[in-house]
Amino acid sequence: MSSLKVLTATAVIVMSSSAFADIRVADTQNGAWVTVTENGQPAANATVSIANVPQQRQSYKTDANGRVFIPLSLENSRSIKYKATTENGKQSSRFAFHSTDK
Repeated sequence: MSSLKVLTATAVIVMSSSAFADIRVADTQNGAWVTVTENGQPAANATVSIANVPQQRQSYKTDANGRVFIPLSLENSRSIKYKATTENGKQSSRFAFHSTDK
């Protein structure tokens, strides 16, 4: 019976952690539009930053629609890692490829 309790507790934890944040990135000529959602809804005031571009250390806040524009000046095409944290503390990250050939 003890293993049933453990299994049930694990299922509850997994289901309760299914509330998550998600990031979508749209590459543009001068940067990227980043959209953050939480439980499928726009995440206003989420903090978005770039993790793997040393000269890009600033963080940005999403608007009421969960969107923010992040300016980028890249010399070469590359993959960029975006990190987002919502007001509720949910975190997400995503890599997106940005091309300098547009």
